[in-house]
Amino acid sequence: MTTKAGSGINSKWIGLVVVLFGILLLAQHGNELLKQLVITPGSVAAQGVAADCRADELEEEGLSLRECELLVSNVQITLVSSPDWFRPAMMLFSLLGSLFAVSSIYLGISVAANSNTNSLSLKTCLGVLLLIDLLVFVAASNTGPLLRAQYLWPSLLWFFVHATLLAAALAHLNEQSGSEA
Repeated sequence: MTTKAGSGINSKWIGLVVVLFGILLLAQHGNELLKQLVITPGSVAAQGVAADCRADELEEEGLSLRECELLVSNVQITLVSSPDWFRPAMMLFSLLGSLFAVSSIYLGISVAANSNTNSLSLKTCLGVLLLIDLLVFVAASNTGPLLRAQYLWPSLLWFFVHATLLAAALAHLNEQSGSEA
């Protein structure tokens, strides 16, 4: 594909940026999924048991007693502030987000390796990731203030990252179809 100087969209850069953000998103969704699997209702933290902050473990981790107590409080915030529907919804969003993050990595590599690759699949994948970001934002908006503080800004940030990548993929797709005509 030949383009005029300054008028073309470099598909290699789009692909590389998509791969970078795909890896970061996969890590974020993996952490969220692990969090939802580990922090469960009925756990010791949910029962309000005092923190087991043994001196030898605090020293090993380089934590103060207060930091250990705050870590337990953070787990309790997650448990107490989560409506019954929130945990399964976040697990679903994290699973879907992980799946589409892996897909975006693959498609980003494909676009970076072959500039003639049709970016329709990438556009669809980024659109689904944008939808997942929106759903996480809506879900977090319907929780208490403590969970909103943890979830709203990251979901909003990912929304704008995916919106920007989708806009670049759309512009590339339009340019690609225009050059084939």
